[in-house]
Amino acid sequence: MPGPDAIEVAQRLRDALTSGDVDAVGALYHDDMIGWRNIDGRELNRRQMLKIVAFLARDVKDLRYEEVRVAPTPRGYVQQHVLRATAPDGRPVECPACLVVEVVDGQIHRLDEYMDAAALAPLLG
Repeated sequence: MPGPDAIEVAQRLRDALTSGDVDAVGALYHDDMIGWRNIDGRELNRRQMLKIVAFLARDVKDLRYEEVRVAPTPRGYVQQHVLRATAPDGRPVECPACLVVEVVDGQIHRLDEYMDAAALAPLLG
C-alpha cells in the first residue's frame, strides 16, 4: 500500500505543528531526516529538529501558517507561507518562509528551510 503523497504530508506537517503535536511531527520525520536552515547554514538531525518543534509547542503561542502555497516536485514539495505566532515574551512574529521538502515513502527525508532571521528575532532571543 503506498504511503501518503507529498501534498498530504505537507498538510499533516502543518496540522501537527499548529496543534503542538510533537509525536505527530516525529512520525512524519524519517529516522535519517536532515533539516537545513538558511539562518545559520546548519544541518540538523531528526533529534535536533524535534527539539525545535518541542520549543515551538511549549513556548510559542498561536502558531499558524497563513498564505500557504504548496506545489509538488518530483522529490516532494515546495511550500511558501507566512509563519505567524506570538513569541514567549509576547511579541508578534510574522515571517515569510519557504520550505523545500524531500519525501520518501510518506516521510520527510530532508527539509530545507528559508526564513528571514530578522523576522524570527523574537523567537531566537
